[in-house]
Amino acid sequence: MIRKSMYNKRNLFIIILFGFIVGFVITTGLKPSISRTDDKVTSNKKTLEKSYFKNVHYFRSTNLRPEFELLATELNITNNTLLHFQDPEGSFLSEGKKVHYSATKGFMNQSHRILRLDGAVQAFDDTADYVSEHLVYNGNSDIIRASGSVSSQFVNKKTLDVVKVKSERLTSFLKQEKLILLGDVSGKIIRKRRYESGLDFSAQKVVVKSLESLMELSKSVKIYRSNYRLSAESAEIFLENYNKKLKYYVLYDDVKLEEKLKLKNGNFETRRAYAEKLEGHRRSGKIVLTGAPRVEQGGDIIKGYQITLRENVELVEVDDSQSSFKLKRND
Repeated sequence: MIRKSMYNKRNLFIIILFGFIVGFVITTGLKPSISRTDDKVTSNKKTLEKSYFKNVHYFRSTNLRPEFELLATELNITNNTLLHFQDPEGSFLSEGKKVHYSATKGFMNQSHRILRLDGAVQAFDDTADYVSEHLVYNGNSDIIRASGSVSSQFVNKKTLDVVKVKSERLTSFLKQEKLILLGDVSGKIIRKRRYESGLDFSAQKVVVKSLESLMELSKSVKIYRSNYRLSAESAEIFLENYNKKLKYYVLYDDVKLEEKLKLKNGNFETRRAYAEKLEGHRRSGKIVLTGAPRVEQGGDIIKGYQITLRENVELVEVDDSQSSFKLKRND
């Protein structure tokens, strides 16, 4: 009985000792893991650096050239890269040209050279002017994208025409001096000489190529000039040809013309014309219709290979006539 009791006590002691050793090993093994995890958290906290400023004047230079300038009522900087600011005013440099801006708030990623402005945005340089709700500038590609009630204005360097446009969206390629305007685009061309009449236009898409003095309109195109009302699927306006013996504008596909024509007797009548192509020569006031053209004037219908109209002139010129006449024959 005594031997059996001693044997049981020894087994109990061995079990307790084994449990203590296992517990010690587990506890010791966990400590480095917990310590390493704590080190990671501490390390992450150290890399997140934030700074806050009020009524700040901030600028950044590259090769001693001021690349970006900012005045703001509030500025938050994270890791010296991400900038959030309120009531910004400033400028940035693009292709040696300074673009000025202002907005309600903004954000900049200096690593990717992205500037975003929101709320009552205004941006302008020496030839262009933009107003919108949102604007993003990519400094790597030199592209401006604006959206939300966009109003833009630019001056053509060759003709000094002022073009004012409203649209839903705008993309400006600053290097190429090219604009793409999308969504319910409407605008007007104002000539440098005030006595020279301009024109109004609308379309779903307008591309402006300033270096070529060319405007390309597409989808539901309408052009209003003096007493002309024109519509087509697409059109081109050659700004440089206003006073030249060259076409000033060309309309393509499903072209329609409506003109309020003053007759010699002082009365007015509406002249309508249809064709696949229309060329307008501003200097001579000549309109050339090709592609199955047809003119409705008074009670007459005129068809031909090519038809020429002149502004405020009743005469209709038909070249290479293919007009069909109904002849009454007496048998």
